[in-house]
Amino acid sequence: MIRMKETPKTIKVHFVKNDIDPTGLGEPPFPPVFGAVANALHKKMGKRFYNQPFSKDFTKKV
Repeated sequence: MIRMKETPKTIKVHFVKNDIDPTGLGEPPFPPVFGAVANALHKKMGKRFYNQPFSKDFTKKV
């Protein structure tokens, strides 16, 4: 994943017109991101996070 400072100043998005019904154009990157966040939390806190959302797990001590 790139950092915010590495992102381009402008991003052009194009949609291809076709006869196929939309199926969630923005969701495909989510699954690998959640795994990466869980691994980062494990590295930082020493605890595995298996369930999402992770926010409830933050209140528990390791």
